[in-house]
Amino acid sequence: MGKRNTITFKTTQLLLRPETTLIFTTSLIFAYFATSAPLFASTSNLQNIGRWVGTYGFMVLGEMLVIISGGIDLSIGSMVALSGLILAYFLEIAGIHWILAIILTLFVAAGIGTLHGAFVSRFSPPLPQIVPAFLITLATQFALRGVAQFWTRGYPIVLSKDKFQDFIFLGNGSILEIPVPLLLTLVILGIMFLLLNLSKIGRHIYAIGGNLEAAIVTGVRVNRVRILCYTLSSTLSAATGIMITARLSAAYPGIGSGYELQAIGSCVLGGVSLVGGEGLPFGVLLGLLLITVIENGLVVMNVSPYLHLIIIGALLSVAVSADFLKRYRVRR
Repeated sequence: MGKRNTITFKTTQLLLRPETTLIFTTSLIFAYFATSAPLFASTSNLQNIGRWVGTYGFMVLGEMLVIISGGIDLSIGSMVALSGLILAYFLEIAGIHWILAIILTLFVAAGIGTLHGAFVSRFSPPLPQIVPAFLITLATQFALRGVAQFWTRGYPIVLSKDKFQDFIFLGNGSILEIPVPLLLTLVILGIMFLLLNLSKIGRHIYAIGGNLEAAIVTGVRVNRVRILCYTLSSTLSAATGIMITARLSAAYPGIGSGYELQAIGSCVLGGVSLVGGEGLPFGVLLGLLLITVIENGLVVMNVSPYLHLIIIGALLSVAVSADFLKRYRVRR
């Protein structure tokens, strides 16, 4: 009887996990859209969904690291815009080879992320780490957006398609019918799994977000881990900007607006706690997949774009409420 109760308990826990819930919910919504609008389930549209999940997946996984460590990064949307412009400048104006241009762009983004981590480390403590994280990334959100708009006077930098076919393939190409951005994101997903679950650094990231005081007492190098998380977040956000630039064959200073909310929402839907110390990369991508499927399905069904925000907002409200309700029950 005891063994049966144990099996029942484990089964219940599995069914209640965010990843299981997301798979079930996404399957139902997918079936509804496929039935209501046959175009939704077409091969081209499925590839489109996969391509955008792959494109956004970089920044979402980067945001996940910061939130698990107990912080937040509000600058990722602006980082997407600025990194795209930097890359396009290197390619179209400076004439740098696209591989070197990507590396240089990622280095610039990593430098900005390192500054974020250093700022948070300097002022936390005495302040709770979420406070300096909120302040510095909000400041750079406006600053980077301003730089992007001022630099190009609001105009895009358009790439010559005939000169950068190899680069454009990153955003628009497919291998065995699977979009290249999705394949690259799955590689990052595997790396994140190894980092968080099978490495010492991963245990430290969870420890800092779960109980900062205990992490300090046990000798965790908190500041180094923070800097690593923010550096990776900015770098992966730049990767999203690179993919968007490759797909559109142009860089737009206004792109990326609201992306930080989409990334945070995907994390919360995927089981990442807003107070830190909890979450898995696979769940985060499932959260992003759910949002992408809903947005794509609404577009295919010609639903008013004004209703998109209402529906997504309601979904995120439920996810955030569920997160805090779970925390409240645990404390009791």
